[in-house]
Amino acid sequence: MRACPVCGCPDLYRQRDFNRKLGVAIVVVGAALAPFTHFISLAACALIDFALYLLVAEIAVCYHCRSIFGGYPEIGKIQPFDLNTSDKYIEIERRRGW
Repeated sequence: MRACPVCGCPDLYRQRDFNRKLGVAIVVVGAALAPFTHFISLAACALIDFALYLLVAEIAVCYHCRSIFGGYPEIGKIQPFDLNTSDKYIEIERRRGW
């Protein structure tokens, strides 16, 4: 099953289930401490950010309804985000007036 269980859309993409606000907070802390640590804090925070990214699981996201599915059984068969496919669904939504 590679279609969205919510809307039936056949186009899904996969991404890491990484909290973007946490990622930005890590970078902001590293940047704020940079002048006091001779910019070593930026490298340390980048390593922390990267390690967290590698540890989190992947999720499937529907291009059409934006539903998110953790533990999707065929996650390895789903392609990463594609801007052209996303633009196609944005245009469909725009034409429908959503």
